[in-house]
Amino acid sequence: MGFKTEFNWGLKLKPDQGLDESIIKEGKEFEFTKDEYRVYPIDQPIDLINRDWVPLARVVVTEVRNANKKTFGKYKVVKIYKGTEKEVLTNYWHEIVEIKKGKKIDDFRDVKVT
Repeated sequence: MGFKTEFNWGLKLKPDQGLDESIIKEGKEFEFTKDEYRVYPIDQPIDLINRDWVPLARVVVTEVRNANKKTFGKYKVVKIYKGTEKEVLTNYWHEIVEIKKGKKIDDFRDVKVT
C-alpha cells in the first residue's frame, strides 16, 4: 500500500493550472492546482516555469495542500526574469529536461519530466 508523491524544485504551470503570464507581477500571490500529489519547498525561492520550460520568475510557494489526487497551493512572485538572466535560466532548464529525457529536444511545449 502507498501512494506516489513527486518532489518538485520548480513550479511548472500551464494556463489551466493557474498560470496567466499577462498578470504576473512582483509581490502578487497566485493560486495553482496540479494533478497528483506533489511536494514543494515552502518559503524557499524556486523558479516559476511555463509549459515551454521557460522560467518566468522567482517565486516562493507559501501554501500546499494535497487532496483527491491533486495538489493545491499558493505562490508569491518575488522577481520577474528578463533579458540575459531569463535566457541563461531557459538554457539551464532546457538542458535539465534533455538530460532527464536522454535526447535532444526541439520543441519543449508540454514535455513532461518525472
